Amino acid sequence: MKKQLIKPKAKNQSGEYGNVMLELALIMPLFLLLLSGIVQFGFILNAKVAVNSASYEASRAATLADNPEQAAIGSIENYAKSTLPGWSFSDRLKAKINISGTDPGDIVSVQVVYKIPVFFAKIFPFSPDGNAYIDIVGESVMQIEEKE
Repeated sequence: MKKQLIKPKAKNQSGEYGNVMLELALIMPLFLLLLSGIVQFGFILNAKVAVNSASYEASRAATLADNPEQAAIGSIENYAKSTLPGWSFSDRLKAKINISGTDPGDIVSVQVVYKIPVFFAKIFPFSPDGNAYIDIVGESVMQIEEKE
């Protein structure tokens, strides 16, 4: 009869699996919080670029049109529909259009406000009234041009 040799386990190997699971349990929530913060920042940055571009396009359209206010609203709607899904004039998308006149040299100011939802509104309140949205604002000011 042959004797089988059994290798003894190394001392540091026996509790290694438990240590790995403990470290994972401690680090994973922080990693997920960091990852979702990066995603939230991406959404906010994308919305900021879109809002700035929409306000610029609207003020540019208003300076060239015979009916500046209608042209600005139409331009915002067109830009919003083509850029981000779900954009429409509702509770989350607002526009404020100020036109000092329709003569060349008069000022047209367009402000577009878009409310973007916040992932961590319950943990970190970003607004004093406690809602779960951040207002992203874009504003553009131009002069009405002489029409040919």
